[in-house]
Amino acid sequence: MSRLARHTLALAVVPGLIAVGLAGPASAHEERPADFPDGTGTVPSFAGFDNPRSRVVCRPDSAERIAAMPDGAAKQRSEGMLAQCEFGSIQTAINSIERRDTSVYVLPGVYREQQWADQERSHYCSHLETESDDPLAAAEYIGSLSSPDRGTAAAAEDDGASDPIALSYADQRRCAHNLNLIAAFGDKTPHNDDISCDSKFCGTQIVGTGHRMTDVTIDNRFSKLNALRLDRMGGAVVRNLTVQQAEFNAVYVLETDGFLLDRVTARGNDEYGILAFASDHGLIQHSNAYYNGDSGIYPGSGSDLNADNEELEVTRYAIEIRHNRSHDNTLGYSGTAGNSIWAHHNDFFDNATGIATDSLFPGHPGLPQDHARWSHNRIYSNNSNYYTEYVDTGVCDKPMEERGYMDGTVCPVVPTPVGTGVLIAGGNFNSTDHNWIYDNWRYGTMQFWVPSVLRDEYDPSKQFDTSHHNHTTDNHMGIAPNGEVAHNGLDHWWDDEGEGNCWEDNTYSRGERTDNFTVPPPSCADGGSAFTPGAPVKDAGFLSCSQYDRSDPTFRHPPMCEWFDDPAKPDESGAAGASVDQSSDLLAAPLVALTGLLFFAGLGRRRRVRGAA
Repeated sequence: MSRLARHTLALAVVPGLIAVGLAGPASAHEERPADFPDGTGTVPSFAGFDNPRSRVVCRPDSAERIAAMPDGAAKQRSEGMLAQCEFGSIQTAINSIERRDTSVYVLPGVYREQQWADQERSHYCSHLETESDDPLAAAEYIGSLSSPDRGTAAAAEDDGASDPIALSYADQRRCAHNLNLIAAFGDKTPHNDDISCDSKFCGTQIVGTGHRMTDVTIDNRFSKLNALRLDRMGGAVVRNLTVQQAEFNAVYVLETDGFLLDRVTARGNDEYGILAFASDHGLIQHSNAYYNGDSGIYPGSGSDLNADNEELEVTRYAIEIRHNRSHDNTLGYSGTAGNSIWAHHNDFFDNATGIATDSLFPGHPGLPQDHARWSHNRIYSNNSNYYTEYVDTGVCDKPMEERGYMDGTVCPVVPTPVGTGVLIAGGNFNSTDHNWIYDNWRYGTMQFWVPSVLRDEYDPSKQFDTSHHNHTTDNHMGIAPNGEVAHNGLDHWWDDEGEGNCWEDNTYSRGERTDNFTVPPPSCADGGSAFTPGAPVKDAGFLSCSQYDRSDPTFRHPPMCEWFDDPAKPDESGAAGASVDQSSDLLAAPLVALTGLLFFAGLGRRRRVRGAA
């Protein structure tokens, strides 16, 4: 299709999208608008257990816990540090830091940080909505859907107190515990344009000394939105501990150039286990994320280093994710605007969807998404249907602390097709290669177009700017590493939109690939697919499902959405994901079908307005 024809098609579609007020799914948590770091940082290294710049933190029962540990290096070093313990709180130890590159060694114990969880707010921090010295002009929405439990008038009293979620960096730093149990802020000059780390807190390392990740546990108990926040904290390291029971994020890394998360367990959170946003030079490794209502690991708005790169090969990656296990979440991995991310040698299993990236939610720098690579991962058995198990049964309507998150309850806050291995919802120049993708009962891989109006981009020339140049190659589809056959439903599902997409050199459990392609695309070497708009009969499901809202009885199961139905175990034919006949004209039909569909999906679901913070 010519550029002129594509532009004409967009001009016809956009008014229908705008007319119904459908500009994205239900709103997400508010956050300040974020910027990418300047990219001069580096990935930090663990400084070891003998850093002369150090603080030691312990609990009253640390000695007893250490005595119960198995003999070995962890027990020996923990015993040796007991006599050096001067702090009973991780936050208090951080606050005492005097020089950069200080290690905070945390001895075995459960850290609830009660002093900071219960800290009484100053008058200023209680009235940020009306009296802030550094108010935001407007807030952005990031993450997934807002919980109805908090973030509105939780602190409101007769004297006009307020509890906004979106705060400027200056106010986050000044009122660190409004939203965070433990927080470290690296930029000491919030009123200039430089967001780099320039304080004594740069390079802080928070390190558990135990044998297992669970020997040191930070338990937020839903007292704050985030359990551990690292904001503009270049050089930060978090290692060998567990963080749990946060409403938004267990570990939250924001606008940070250079970070290492190593051997971290993130579990039992309403939304995210580990979330990195607008950050660069990051490494997440050897970690374990489970029982999270959105994703276990979320590299959102990775520094957009390859935005102008029209080749699949990257200049470099912003964040590397390796040797992790992410399971029993709504999504094992997700990332709106997950740009320049390399995830390899991980296990993503027993989620609703294994891996997802998207250009769906507005307010994320770096949209549309581009240049992620997922390679040498095991992506399997992602068939867990938490929508029917916990949303439909009313468990997710209970107060957050009563839902049983630590016992395995997962309350999905985003819509995703249950039974899917890899999902690309409006991404470009992504490589899915050399993975083992098996036993995903709906689809092994799924790819579809996302209209740019859904991210608040109304330029008609950009409506079809997603789902291009994605390569799916050299994967084992429906085959486990031990050679056992475990079919996917369909190996590949695609809505036919986009140019330069290709699927080749994969090995299939049925001897040949199963897919729903209207016209199989040429090889990668021959340029892949030619541009066509998304087939409306295929895109209907996505556009309806995107209206999911777990707190709305009607839109827990949006009309025409089948993503939350249990997929049947696939057979030899791939019948569980059988393709749909498409005899309609692929150029003219979308204009009528999309407009009618969006009107139907948009009834009563006009997007909430992004307000000033």
